[in-house]
Amino acid sequence: MEHHNPYLIEDTDELWLLHSQKEFRTKKREELESWRDMYMRCLDEREARLSAITANIKQSQDKSIPIRTTKLAYVDSVVKPPRNVARQQARNGIFDNRPVSTTAKLSALAKSGEAGKISVPNPGSRAGERSSNAASLKPKKAPLMAKTLSFFKNRFKR
Repeated sequence: MEHHNPYLIEDTDELWLLHSQKEFRTKKREELESWRDMYMRCLDEREARLSAITANIKQSQDKSIPIRTTKLAYVDSVVKPPRNVARQQARNGIFDNRPVSTTAKLSALAKSGEAGKISVPNPGSRAGERSSNAASLKPKKAPLMAKTLSFFKNRFKR
């Protein structure tokens, strides 16, 4: 308001006094400084102090962040599936007991040019085996499910 109406600056000194005392209680006016000037000076000092603190914090965080590196798991060992997956694979007849080749072996094969000579089993050839094993191994119902199904059968007969 004072920017558009400069003649009000003389009359608003009391309002600036209230704002200055409310926000900056410990600050004192300098020589020949109005309350408005003091308020603006203290506000600028506060912003400068906060920006210095945030710059300091940002700098310390940048120093503390470690350099990220990529690490490979299972580089020199055989990859094992989780227990529940291995059980399901064994139950359904799709468990593959052959060890998985490591990345070093694969890169050596690729360099020697023998990577194209490796035969990969056709997944469709074992589809017949899976269906025959799955038919012979009927999944067993859980006891609570069997009890619930028998309850529903008895309930709807009435």
